[in-house]
Amino acid sequence: MTLAVKVSESSFDALAGALAARELVEFVGTVATYNMVSRFLVALGVEPE
Repeated sequence: MTLAVKVSESSFDALAGALAARELVEFVGTVATYNMVSRFLVALGVEPE
């Protein structure tokens, strides 16, 4: 998700087999949120102190 946005079918199937449906949604949401935050910070030029 981070590098190519699209998740491969094999990766998704592996996660879906290991997680309950709710956990899978939470996992994908967490990864998406971290991706959004990193892009937001880069776009604004925010640097670590």
